Amino acid sequence: MGNEGSKLKGLIIDKNAVEVNDFWALYNAESPTTSNEEGGGAQLLSIFQGEILVKGQLWSPVGPMERAIKNLMIYRHPYILKYVTTWEQSGQKHLATERVRPLNDVLAKQSDIQVCLGLRTILCSLIFLIEKALARHLNICTHSVYVTDSGSWRLAGFEYVWKAKEVNKQLLDLASTFMDPKNLGEDFEQFAFASLCESVLEKCRPAAGDAGTPHVPDFREYCSTHLKHKNTELRPKLSAVLLHPYFNHEFVLIHSFLFELPLKSIQERQQFFSTLIDRLRCFDEQMVASQLASDLLSRMVLLDPTAQLCVQPYVLRTKVTDGAGATVSLFSPQTYVQYLLPHILKMFRLRDAQIRLILLDYFMEYVRLLDDEQLQSEILPHLQLGMSDTNDVLVAKTLRSMADLVPILGANKVLGGDRRRCFSDGRPHAAVSTDSQHLLTEPRSITPLMNGNSIDAEDDEFMVSGSPLPTENNVAPLSLRLSPDGGEDEKDQTNLIEKPQETDRSSDPEINSNSSTADHDNTLINADEEEVWSDWDTTDELQRLHVKQAGLEEQLPTGELALNILETNSSASTQATQASSSDSYRTACSNLSISTTKLAAQPSRMLIDDLNALDIQVQLATPPGRSELTEFDFFKDMEPVIECKATSSSAPTEVIHVDASRFAAATVTPNGDDLGDEANQGWGHDDQDEDDVVWGTN
Repeated sequence: MGNEGSKLKGLIIDKNAVEVNDFWALYNAESPTTSNEEGGGAQLLSIFQGEILVKGQLWSPVGPMERAIKNLMIYRHPYILKYVTTWEQSGQKHLATERVRPLNDVLAKQSDIQVCLGLRTILCSLIFLIEKALARHLNICTHSVYVTDSGSWRLAGFEYVWKAKEVNKQLLDLASTFMDPKNLGEDFEQFAFASLCESVLEKCRPAAGDAGTPHVPDFREYCSTHLKHKNTELRPKLSAVLLHPYFNHEFVLIHSFLFELPLKSIQERQQFFSTLIDRLRCFDEQMVASQLASDLLSRMVLLDPTAQLCVQPYVLRTKVTDGAGATVSLFSPQTYVQYLLPHILKMFRLRDAQIRLILLDYFMEYVRLLDDEQLQSEILPHLQLGMSDTNDVLVAKTLRSMADLVPILGANKVLGGDRRRCFSDGRPHAAVSTDSQHLLTEPRSITPLMNGNSIDAEDDEFMVSGSPLPTENNVAPLSLRLSPDGGEDEKDQTNLIEKPQETDRSSDPEINSNSSTADHDNTLINADEEEVWSDWDTTDELQRLHVKQAGLEEQLPTGELALNILETNSSASTQATQASSSDSYRTACSNLSISTTKLAAQPSRMLIDDLNALDIQVQLATPPGRSELTEFDFFKDMEPVIECKATSSSAPTEVIHVDASRFAAATVTPNGDDLGDEANQGWGHDDQDEDDVVWGTN
């Protein structure tokens, strides 16, 4: 049919009719008009398209479509078919109402509790219409009842409604064509309602083994004996029928209280919500969810302070079992998804700050039940809208919910935009062992040692950065050390791997003589350029050397001990210099060896044909004669040593003969007594060649 000439802009009406009678044709329709009440989505409607011409004396002054439109606009009640709008197109009247279906189409699928609630709904609407609005309904039957998508029944057929003062014998005679011939007298609504109840209960008999709704046989008997009494004056009022036990068992009372919540006082609400959950546990969760989901998630319930404490935690969370085996919430995940989740998604589209704040408090309870497509289409856009609000509390909770979506959808889908890697993974790799048995409990300090005071620690323990070494008997696991900006020093890790190869190379005098001095210089030069953080391997190596030295002091005599210390410290110096950081090297230099002085005190000199003895020596233990170490000069060993000839009367000058074919450089003797003799030699010219040197002309 299209939407041409419709009062509702963009209205889309189905081509196939749901119901057709002598007065109109019923169609389903959908309006894209957004409304806050409907959650900002499309509005589902039912369109009654009236016939142009209707024959009958009853409709001679006013047609049935015009009367129905007029009455629906006047009589408004929650249990009466909701009027939306009306318009005229091509001479036909159109009536738009809430989306409904005829009762006869869905009656076979109705459960016993739905039938009970539905009949009570119709009874309440008739009480309002007849006893309060003073109107009369001439055609109360199944054709005048419709059912909404939520399962609630609605009273319709308002083309048969007249005001009470307009009803007379002539009107009743004209209406006798569609009324029951037995229904005579003044109180014909009671008889018609009893016939409706009997017809519905007959079609909805409970299955075998199903107890069904209580008091059904009593109510059927009540309808036949009281509501259909031949004496119309003895028929009870409709408000008295509402007091029957069939309409007053526990579940019906809960449903009616929730529906009539706006009419209740604050004290009644507090008492009702404080005991509601315990009362609902007595019924099947499927029945509770199917009938009360919309009422439990209504605005009046969500905003009630007592309901927020006593009801919402058990409704908005899925059923779990605590340690004692008792269930906390009312609904299982399957029931939650089937009945409650559609209402939650609908409310999530509402632009109501208080409703949104409540939904965000239980965000993870229902988000984990949605798939990725639903999260992206129905949740994420509304969360992004909430971040633009001026309410700081709403924005804060929205950002927390956005953070919960990142592990589910990923940061690219949640935040969008161009993303790049801004942080690197600075965790140690090969330098830190993954074996928990060889790790320490707490990481030691990696701050470089700025002075040499720490070398005076107890028991002469070698200290790196002021941190004590762990004992061998009590080694606890070490947690991963936080990495500085820029990551670990990869060069140190490479040197650790190449350490065995360098150890083998250090045994060769020729190679070691050139590399030892070069490595020492490179270490000093690059100390300020490279930020070296790891000192663990150097500390372990120096500790082993300290233990080895202590064993040698006990076994070897004094002369042999000095030579072994020189050889051991020489090879260890090459490895420690290459594998250690600048900080550990500076700390180690604070304990320089003075073995050269010890050799000078010996009465006889030994011929040393190894240049490793001339390298910088590192002594791990403090000499016995020095109780307090003075400030060390780091550049003392870097000064060139020039030996000059000097005559000594106390002792004859000893000349060390070194094979010149092996070394290109002149031999430098660490003996302080020979400094004078070597210095007189100048830059290596012989006295006999002085005549050959020309220093200039006069």
